[in-house]
Amino acid sequence: MMNRFIVISASLFLFLSILLLPLLNPNYWLKWRAALVPSTKLAADLIVRNGFTFTSDPSLPFADSMAIRDGRILRVGNYSSLQDLAGYGTKELNLEGKVVVPGLIDSHVHLIFGGLQMIQVELRGVNNKEELLRRVKEAALSNPFFSLYG
Repeated sequence: MMNRFIVISASLFLFLSILLLPLLNPNYWLKWRAALVPSTKLAADLIVRNGFTFTSDPSLPFADSMAIRDGRILRVGNYSSLQDLAGYGTKELNLEGKVVVPGLIDSHVHLIFGGLQMIQVELRGVNNKEELLRRVKEAALSNPFFSLYG
C-alpha cells in the first residue's frame, strides 16, 4: 500500500512539474499580460515626443509629438492628445527639442556639376563638417590647377 502511494505521489508530482514548466519562462507571463491589458486596435509602435515637428498642415502647422505604427504616422499633435494610442508595447522617443520635417529634402544638385564634384572630391561617407573640410582641403592641395565646385 505504501509503495502504491509513493508511485502515485511521484507520478502526480512529475505530471504537475511538466505541466507547470512553461510558467518559469518570463515570456510566458508577458504574453498573458499583453492579452489581459486592454489596448486599442490602433496602438502605436512608437510615440515621438518633445520635438518640433513641421506638419505642412495650415490647421496645425507645428506639433510636439507624433504616433507611428508600421512606419506610418497615425496622428500628430501634442503629447497628451496621443496618449490613447499608447499600448503595452509602445516605445517612446524623446527628441529633446530636435526638428522633424516631412518628405524628401532636395539638395538641388545639377547633374553635370554634381558629377564633376564627385570625380574631384570623394564625399561618399562624409557625415560631419570636419571630415568634409579635410577631404576638400586634401583635394585642393593634391591638384592645385583643378577647379572645385560647391
